[in-house]
Amino acid sequence: RRKENMIVYGSEYGSAKWYAQTLGKKMNMEAVDVRQFKGGEDPVIFISSLYAGGFKGARQFLKTMNKMDQKRFVLVSCGLADPKEEHVQKEIVCHAHAVFDPLDFEWFGVRGGIDYSRLSWKHRTMMKMMKTMIEKKGMEENNKEFLSTYGKKASFCDEAWLDDVIEYLNIHEKGTVPE
Repeated sequence: RRKENMIVYGSEYGSAKWYAQTLGKKMNMEAVDVRQFKGGEDPVIFISSLYAGGFKGARQFLKTMNKMDQKRFVLVSCGLADPKEEHVQKEIVCHAHAVFDPLDFEWFGVRGGIDYSRLSWKHRTMMKMMKTMIEKKGMEENNKEFLSTYGKKASFCDEAWLDDVIEYLNIHEKGTVPE
């Protein structure tokens, strides 16, 4: 069976999966959970939810990429923080390089959502610790959005976040993106 361009996602609560399925429909590409990922042709797109700086499914994704001897992919991180903010971009990309080195990737960020009623005990505890740290350190000004959504349900999922990814893939598919 011929391997095809593929969208792989690592999702805990559904935002990364939603983006993968939405992108898949728009680009006529298959979207699969990272646990079912067996390989695909360049470019493989990995959409991963962010949790405390960790990329959901990264270990499994890397294992499969190494088996395929593939060195490049498109990384789409999905988190609550706004990836258009420079300090957020720097933090995500720096961590991504540490996790995915030596693979080469093109990074895009999208915003996900949160529903505290669906969070595991571990994730609720992590969010409570983060809120406490923000308040103790007097960092409320830089974390207004986090504090305003704390304990609630909020979604920032929007197809428009995929526009840059789609533009990149359309150019890449035509072979005009430099290596």
